[in-house]
Amino acid sequence: MRLHEVLSALADSLVADLDADACAVSRVIGDVLILVAECVPSGATLQLGQGYLVPDFPQTAEALATGIPRALTVDDADVDDGEARILRELAYRSLLMLPLELNGSTWGLIEVYRTETRPFSEDEIRRAAELTRKR
Repeated sequence: MRLHEVLSALADSLVADLDADACAVSRVIGDVLILVAECVPSGATLQLGQGYLVPDFPQTAEALATGIPRALTVDDADVDDGEARILRELAYRSLLMLPLELNGSTWGLIEVYRTETRPFSEDEIRRAAELTRKR
């Protein structure tokens, strides 16, 4: 199975298992995130036509640096303005970010989205982390 197929299947699984609305898998290249796979059942896309500079999104940078998943909503008191802006542009209100490791180092980032402001629970975060490790 090719890498793109594996990542697309992972995105599909996360959307289904977490009762989510979309999922993006991005490759980290230096300080840039490049979308490489997605699952958007509505037929839309998460591609806005550019990569993202990780330093512009402190909560994303923190998740990648620490390896610890991060969940947030646009209504959280501590949500970064950049994260909230992108969520609104994409028409989502909740986000779960999971670093994707390969051979002991961070290879990419998985982002799972919900259109409603319903935070991801600790159980959902654990389940998502388990799914990402099985691939």
